[in-house]
Amino acid sequence: MASMPIVELATVLPGAVPFKEGNVSDTYRGQVLRHDLSTAHAVLKDVPPKELANELVSFVLARRLSLPIPDMLLAQAGAASLPVMKGPATRDGRRLVLASVDVNVPSVTFRYTNDVPGRARLLGAITAWSSLGRLYGFDAWIANVDRHAGNLLFGSGAEAWLIDHGHAFTGPAWIGSGLDSSAAYRHRLAEWLTNYLTVDGREMRARQAAALEADLKLIDINSAISAAHADRLLPPDDVTALRNFLTGRVREVAQLASAALGTPVLL
Repeated sequence: MASMPIVELATVLPGAVPFKEGNVSDTYRGQVLRHDLSTAHAVLKDVPPKELANELVSFVLARRLSLPIPDMLLAQAGAASLPVMKGPATRDGRRLVLASVDVNVPSVTFRYTNDVPGRARLLGAITAWSSLGRLYGFDAWIANVDRHAGNLLFGSGAEAWLIDHGHAFTGPAWIGSGLDSSAAYRHRLAEWLTNYLTVDGREMRARQAAALEADLKLIDINSAISAAHADRLLPPDDVTALRNFLTGRVREVAQLASAALGTPVLL
């Protein structure tokens, strides 16, 4: 399993342009300057602090589990570079935005066309993806209620990327007192993907999800929250609630993933 990643800080460069492709947040395409002075093309999202924390914590946890997720940066934007207003303000008056490095891979929604043979090939590739069971387990663990087909990028072969985790931990406006580590929150993969899996395929993915528990127990949640800068984006009570939620939910992953897959809980 990978070492604990740290969310990199970056700066938004002038020239970003807004776009709408089914995205709800104020979203832009532009370039960012990374800490090593290299530049990268990125999707920039102007979101409130809690949604920003959701994205960054989810990135750290996914990367720690070796799940495919684009580089996520915490980027500062001056008013002249990007007219944003939802993210936290820095001392010098700039705003913090989420920057997701562009991997140039289409979403499943984009590729899911009226081309019946093409759609069958795409679904075949997704259901054969070696990390699919771990994704069922991961989404159950972080209570990601928004893994619709637009939030899974799937390219040629088995190239896959997980994006858009603002609705992790039950949603972008969660309240600490409302986080229940044992609750079965919405699992979107169950709604659009599970039915395409065979019975044997579901059972295999359920076993993969259950095996994820051993990896989850090795993760230092406090370190992950700190690596995501979420301890500076969230008030202390929310940090504590999030840590307790993730810690307590580890033992629920097998059961919750099995429910999403429509299989009996595997012992």
